[in-house]
Amino acid sequence: MPEQGSVGIIANPASGKDIRRLVAHGSTFDNNEKINIIRRILIALGTLGVRDVWYMPDTYAIVPRAAEQAKATVVTLQSLPMAVLGNAGDSTEAAMRMRDLGVSCIVTLGGDGTNRVVARGCGNVPLVPISTGTNNVFPRMVEGTVAGMAAAAVALGYAGSALDRRTKLDVSIDGQPRDIALVDVVLSSQPWVGSRAFWHAGHLHEMVVSHIPRSAIGICSLGPLLLPIHASRTGGMHARFGKTGTTVLCPIAPGLLNEVTVSEFRALATGESVGLEQMAGTIALDGEREIELRGKERVEVALSAEGPWVVDFDRAIAAATAAGMFMR
Repeated sequence: MPEQGSVGIIANPASGKDIRRLVAHGSTFDNNEKINIIRRILIALGTLGVRDVWYMPDTYAIVPRAAEQAKATVVTLQSLPMAVLGNAGDSTEAAMRMRDLGVSCIVTLGGDGTNRVVARGCGNVPLVPISTGTNNVFPRMVEGTVAGMAAAAVALGYAGSALDRRTKLDVSIDGQPRDIALVDVVLSSQPWVGSRAFWHAGHLHEMVVSHIPRSAIGICSLGPLLLPIHASRTGGMHARFGKTGTTVLCPIAPGLLNEVTVSEFRALATGESVGLEQMAGTIALDGEREIELRGKERVEVALSAEGPWVVDFDRAIAAATAAGMFMR
């Protein structure tokens, strides 16, 4: 049997709760449901033989509460020795610490925003992303037991061939690296970050997406609507918006279909860079406004092939099955 590894868990207590529950119809993932999901993950990990699990501490104690209801497992839970600030930096810090500890994979509970900040710190540690956010383009809606099985397959050394490297968008301002996005970068005329969540099509000015999925929710859904032949191929898209051009009904948020007029658009190859128009406004990363602009900054977005590694659930379980991991 291969050498056993450990698993990290980052459960974002804030995911699935932003303003898009009020202005749109986003699903609500309360922390009790996250506890239920984590409990099933821990049971799967322990049953299959994973012993060491590191987790990000949080003010709601999501993982410890889940463990209380999964006492039959023999998983050794260890909280990361870190301060809890209650912001996105917690997830990045936790990912960096898990990377340094050498975990085999990191299970994330959150949406696109959560996985973005985890990707900033995880290095080459593969992610097992479970959807508990709003748009959920990057993570997958998967049952916790199945996610735990896939994570165990990686930790026990059976699923090395079930990893895919995703693309990312590198954002630089005035020539200096500033941040990343996993799904989309949107330049908006909105002058301040405010509630962060992005849902208003009228403020759109320019957009870069990292890939063109076959179907999605959020502004990146314009990709397959405008360039259907490129769906699921390598590469992304760059688009500008205006008062004239191609008008599309876009599912910009859950239950919110808005008319969006695109003045120009084109496919974007991996390795290509785009200079955004200089203007006052904000930049949204993966659906959340993060950067305020005065109008003098030079913003460049580059499509990189060196995004985070992600575990393919189906292939991981298939590889583990072929290796006899589930046979007793």
